[in-house]
Amino acid sequence: MTNRFFAATAAFVATMMTASVAQATIFQTDYHAAGVWQNYDDTNEAFTFKYTDDGSNDGFWLVISDGENPKYNENEYAILYGDRVANRITAYTYDGTNSANSFRTSEFLGTFENAFSDAGERDGLPLTMFSIDVAEINAAFDTPEWDGVQTGAEGGIWFHKSEGSNFSYGADGSILDYSFADQMWLDAANTPAGNISPNSPDCTTSTNFRCSTTEFAAASGTSGGATSGGAGGAGAGGGGGGGSVPAPGGLALILMGLAGMGLRRKA
Repeated sequence: MTNRFFAATAAFVATMMTASVAQATIFQTDYHAAGVWQNYDDTNEAFTFKYTDDGSNDGFWLVISDGENPKYNENEYAILYGDRVANRITAYTYDGTNSANSFRTSEFLGTFENAFSDAGERDGLPLTMFSIDVAEINAAFDTPEWDGVQTGAEGGIWFHKSEGSNFSYGADGSILDYSFADQMWLDAANTPAGNISPNSPDCTTSTNFRCSTTEFAAASGTSGGATSGGAGGAGAGGGGGGGSVPAPGGLALILMGLAGMGLRRKA
């Protein structure tokens, strides 16, 4: 890709309000017990992610798929690195290793600046979210195996939150180094996704759980845990942590984007 710095998220969400969404489907995958949920708009190629954050999780790496656990699958997916301090998400191709080191070996895809926004709280735990336009990432390689950042009727995820995170960057926004003190993780495969057209008559009310903040049923097939170490550390098994999270649909996604725009204007 020629443009390494992607558009701001709020501008993208605002654009959604004037774009035709008649054919769009938003796939919503909920990892309720782990305090994580995600939306993927398959027409506008928008990816939205929300997770519980007690203030100590200042970084992460994240890979998603349309079903399988994306871990160990080389050059099929993008890996997203989140830096809360710099308010930045950096994308690379995922190299298939069980580590945070794809940025050392794989292709740099680009950077999203001013990516994060606060999203209230749930069960006493603060929520953090981001919404990004991933169309350029999804079109980065013209190969059958490349999926980039997208999900569908089922979702797979490999997500590590890190504490004591330290990122350094090159002039082009690429990551020069990433280290951390501790991490927590979520692995899951083939988690069913709810889906609904955002202009469905059901979405004109708050009674449909795919359009409102009503909780999904607890997701199954997940594992999580915690460990310590630098970049490249890995963990498996253990008990999931975090509180429950809401799962808003298309209308709520737009509202949250507008709220983010308001916060940035005040800043």
